[in-house]
Amino acid sequence: MPYNARLKTGEPRKRKKPGYRVTNAREYSQSLKKRGQLSPYCPDGDLKALFINAQPYVKGVSGREATYTDAYIELIYTFYWLFGWGTRPITGQMEEFWAIRGLDIAVPSFGHRVTEAALKIIIRQRLWAASSQSGQWRSRESDRPEHGHAVGPASEWHEQKYGRKAAHTPWRKVNLSIDPDMNVHAVSVTETAVSDTEAMDVVLAVDCPVDRVIADGAYYSIEKTETWSACGVLPVIPPPAHAVIHGESHTRWHDRVVGYINKKGSVYAFNKKYGYGLRSRVEAQISRIKRCIGSRLLTRKPDSQPREGVIIANLGNLWNSFGILTSVKIA
Repeated sequence: MPYNARLKTGEPRKRKKPGYRVTNAREYSQSLKKRGQLSPYCPDGDLKALFINAQPYVKGVSGREATYTDAYIELIYTFYWLFGWGTRPITGQMEEFWAIRGLDIAVPSFGHRVTEAALKIIIRQRLWAASSQSGQWRSRESDRPEHGHAVGPASEWHEQKYGRKAAHTPWRKVNLSIDPDMNVHAVSVTETAVSDTEAMDVVLAVDCPVDRVIADGAYYSIEKTETWSACGVLPVIPPPAHAVIHGESHTRWHDRVVGYINKKGSVYAFNKKYGYGLRSRVEAQISRIKRCIGSRLLTRKPDSQPREGVIIANLGNLWNSFGILTSVKIA
């Protein structure tokens, strides 16, 4: 019986829910403390030379370069997300931060940061060498990470909670590409009108070097699953309930999956066979972002929101480098 249906009927669980015991509580506690330190978020080296362009204008050369580098703007917005303050309090915090460290570094004005639209930032991968789960979850045939995707349709959530549509609220959908170690590889922020399959092209191209693609049914597409299967990539995406066998040359994987589900009588057999349960890590990462970082975008301009998503992904990856909680199932 599906999980939600069991909750409605009050039927007890068939099996006792397993318990887990944390094995690195002390190390994980230290990593949580490190999140509140400001120094780990600053890069190493000469910060003034890294953040300030000494010669924004060169005599005889047409045009003027930016005074503040993209790395500096990204650092300010990282603190902006980290503390959840307004932009003006962040300006005061940055001024005092540099003064305490004895550095003469100017802070960009509020208007400069608000109109910043050409910020070029990328998602950085920060591997945690001490991770005991990498060997457990990565494929034995390759070191390429698996990917999962999840999306939060905020408009549906708003309607379910408040009983009315969010007609006047600019809701956004966030699509993530995550490996089994909870590191984000790509992120896209789209409007609710954009379909999940379109967003999937942004966070995970068909030619990405992966062994397996795990996503929920909203991302299912016969064309994409067949292309991945032909390239040697295992597409673990459950088909819709009304899917049928076509018996054509370009629907081999689709027919194979649908036939297996019909034979077993449940989609859960497909999920168990191909390891669909790993997608729960994506849901856990989204829950972690909402609880620890925030569940709403702070910028209002649509052009700035995708870059804001990248900053959130970099925060999560940096926290992973501090330490990850490990646990073992209690027998």
